[in-house]
Amino acid sequence: MISVQEAIRLLRKYSNDENSYQKVLNHVKAVQKVALRIASKIPGIDIEKLKIACLLHDIGRFKATGKDSIRHGILGGEILRNENLEEFARFAECHIGVGITKEDIIKQKLNLPEKDFIPKTREEKILAHADNLIFGDREGSLQEVIERYKKELGEAYVDRIKKLKKDIDEMFIWIVYRVL
Repeated sequence: MISVQEAIRLLRKYSNDENSYQKVLNHVKAVQKVALRIASKIPGIDIEKLKIACLLHDIGRFKATGKDSIRHGILGGEILRNENLEEFARFAECHIGVGITKEDIIKQKLNLPEKDFIPKTREEKILAHADNLIFGDREGSLQEVIERYKKELGEAYVDRIKKLKKDIDEMFIWIVYRVL
């Protein structure tokens, strides 16, 4: 596992300029703060892995711009694999929104490989949820996330946002139930 400092150095290595580096760094640190706050209440979460995953999840942003920005997850996964950081590649690939399904890719003719990019592990779900809550480097509300997805992508994506939030809530409920 790499350190926080090494993860930050990787961001700088792949950044295009100081402005884009600072923008991405501020964003990933904001995501990390929210993700760690959520994870701190759930036993069994790999906090160290999540901490690094949060820092690296948007490393592909430096290579994907404009209309191709949806590819930043895939490009980030490639970068992380090339850096021998396979354990973090899925975080980059599946954090976008609430995940992208093969069906979405085909239906919307997205410039992505035709396969599912859905968060599966608890850590992946926490990161995706935290990322949704961050607007730039500001934490927003779940209602803001819902309104954004409804406007940009439609009601089906709102249902996915609610399901991801429910999955996170059930992580808490399971722990409370287990303690009782």
